[in-house]
Formats: sequence, C-alpha cells, structure tokens
Amino acid sequence: MQVKEIASSSNPLLKTVRSLHDRSGRKKSGLFLLEGAKLLEEALNNDLDVQDIIVSSSFLKNGMPGMPQLDRAEIVVVEDSLFSHLATTETPQGVLATASITTHELADVLTQEKPLIVVSDTVQDPGNLGAIMRSALAFGATAMVLTKGTTDPFSPKAVRSAMGALFALPVVTDILLDDLIEDLRAHHITIFALDQNADETLWSVQFPERLALIFGNEGNGMSDDDIAKADKVLAIPISPRSESLNVAITAGIVLSFISSKRAF
Repeated sequence: MQVKEIASSSNPLLKTVRSLHDRSGRKKSGLFLLEGAKLLEEALNNDLDVQDIIVSSSFLKNGMPGMPQLDRAEIVVVEDSLFSHLATTETPQGVLATASITTHELADVLTQEKPLIVVSDTVQDPGNLGAIMRSALAFGATAMVLTKGTTDPFSPKAVRSAMGALFALPVVTDILLDDLIEDLRAHHITIFALDQNADETLWSVQFPERLALIFGNEGNGMSDDDIAKADKVLAIPISPRSESLNVAITAGIVLSFISSKRAF
C-alpha cells in the first residue's frame, strides 16, 4: 500500500472533503464523510463504495490503531493541523474517508414479505435520526423512510450517531408523507403513529406482520391531520411528572417491544 502525502490545504481532494461538512457539498459531489476507523470498517463490511481514505501524520506514525484491512493501493496522509480542518469532531481519531451516497427507492422496501418500516417524519436533529437508525437495525426493522423536511442522514453527526446502521439498513429519503401513506395502503401495510396524547397505549395492541411506524418531529410531533391518517395512534405510558419522551428514546422503546412480540 502506498502513502501519498498532501501538504496544501488548497488541494482539490481536501477541498472536496471540507465541502462534505455541508449538505450542498454532499449533494454536489454525491459523497459523504466517514470519520473514525470503526465507521470505515462498517462501511467496508457493508460493501460501500469508499473513495478516498485520509489519515493524519500522527495516526500513521502510531501504527494506525484499529484500522481495518484495506484492499487498495493508496491512502492519503496530511499533517495533523490540516486534518483537524477536515474532521468535524473536536478530537479527531486520525482517519476519515469519503464514500458514495446510496439511497433506495420506496418501491423496493414496500414489497418485502414482512415489512417493518420506520418512518421519520421531519425529525430535525441528526443525533436523534442516527439513534433511531441504530434502534431500527437492532430490533429488526426492514427499512427507514425519511419524509421531506427530515435532516440529512448523510450529515457527519447523523452518520456518527447511526454507528453503521445507515450502511446496513435500506434508507429511502425525501418522500412526501401523503404519498407515503398512499403507497403503504396500496401495499396493505398497516400504519401506526406515535403520539403521547393518544388514548391507546403501546402495550394494548396487536402488531400486524406488515407494519409502518411513524415518529414525528421532536418539538411538534405530527400534525392532527397527519395523525388522523394512521390506522392506530399509540402512546407510551409515562409518569405524570414527565411531559414527554425524546423521539429517539420513543423509537427504541417501541421497536424493542415489537421485537419481543414478533420474530425477526
């Protein structure tokens, strides 16, 4: 494996990497950023199209701890001061990579035999979205669908928070909720929405084999009109001393409970 040194911050590759901090840069290049050896390993294990791998000079000198086995001819090394401007974390791990953005079509995830589809409806915080993805993968969801207005799943924070779940779980993005509901019904997929003010609780219902779960925006949840479109609206019983649950926590509880009721 060859090591190519880059010393100039104006190098085109480094400019591209810095542009991936922003959604516009990711959209223009079709690439997103992977930070850390663990995420790089998860990407390679899931056959992502990894483009360039960049390490800091100190990471290279320390023997690249935790680095996965690489089947490629070249990696790029830059001085630590340059690397700090490429990474988005305060304490970079010393390795990052670029990879091609891959998303799925809605039709592909609706035709599965026993779909369990997790819908993120305008969830804004990338940390929450990544955490929902982790729970979705851990508890047997078959896909994630993100409605228009949901934060970018390929933002650096969302990618880090998802901890590889983004690579292993089919993700459909930028779907209008009304269109999604119409398609779910056409494929005989039952729709459950989560709302803390619902009369029916998570513990009291049966879960069909073909199911979509909708989790709404952190601050406002789902609108009354959108909630009315669901087949059932469920709440998680909580202490009267608490107003509500974080959306990522809610998703984890719901998916964990469902997984205890059905095999995956």
